[in-house]
Amino acid sequence: MKHDHHEYQLALFYVSSELDMPDRVLQPIRHIVDYSLGRIFWRDWLRSDEIDPEWVPTPGDHDDPAWHRVDGWPEQVGEYLHRKWSRRAQLWMQWHSVDAWHVVDWLVTARADGHAWLANVDNQGRPKKLMKCGSLDRLVHEATKGLRERNARLASDVVLGPNDEHFVHDLGAGHTLVRLRSRAALRKEGILLRHCIGRGSYDDILGDPEAVLASVRDPDGAPLATLEVRGGYIRQFRSRSNSEPSDAIKNLIAGAADRFGWRDWRDRPGSRADNPDYGPEAAVILRDLPPPRRRG
Repeated sequence: MKHDHHEYQLALFYVSSELDMPDRVLQPIRHIVDYSLGRIFWRDWLRSDEIDPEWVPTPGDHDDPAWHRVDGWPEQVGEYLHRKWSRRAQLWMQWHSVDAWHVVDWLVTARADGHAWLANVDNQGRPKKLMKCGSLDRLVHEATKGLRERNARLASDVVLGPNDEHFVHDLGAGHTLVRLRSRAALRKEGILLRHCIGRGSYDDILGDPEAVLASVRDPDGAPLATLEVRGGYIRQFRSRSNSEPSDAIKNLIAGAADRFGWRDWRDRPGSRADNPDYGPEAAVILRDLPPPRRRG
């Protein structure tokens, strides 16, 4: 199957839909999203279909993986190709969302800043830099290089004063927990850790006394991970590029969770165990607490 296959455009549509970006952001970069993430998404599923076009296991789980049906259930009534590519896009983004958003951040930045590589195209108008990337790992590598200089420049432009952050807790081994108290502090945190806290979506909770946005800092004051607590419940805990923090950082935060009595996001009043707004961070942190406060 080539890129002129009748299912190719359908695949591109559903993977771009899973990015869940506003049209004003997506449309200017839609073509380079297709040439990068869309093309890799398509190639990944072509390789998978060579093994089994109907079922696929969860990647990375080699002992007892969950299996997912991905052929769209053609025996059912309706547009099974739409079901097929919608399901495949959902799964692919579940498995690769951190990397995909890192690439998107690079593409948005490249267009906004007019990076020269966008004009270096092949005879079909496709940027050669993107077409040389044959895997998601390679795209992530290029994105990391492309964003490194921008992030360093932007971070140096954000100068924080004494009211932008304040010390919360000594985490041990020279590490500290610092509360982020201003838009400038959020912006700098987001730039340095390459995640979304600095893009405005968290600005509204800065004045909420029940909400805590805090940064884990190493002995040199550099951010390692960002924590969100609402009403005493741990909602998010993310490291660079929205990745999961290391075990060492989780252990550092476990002490603070014990000290302040933070609880699992699932335990808040009115929550459900299947709430899609829940991430696993609280359970991981609270599992390592001293026995009197430990979760099962």
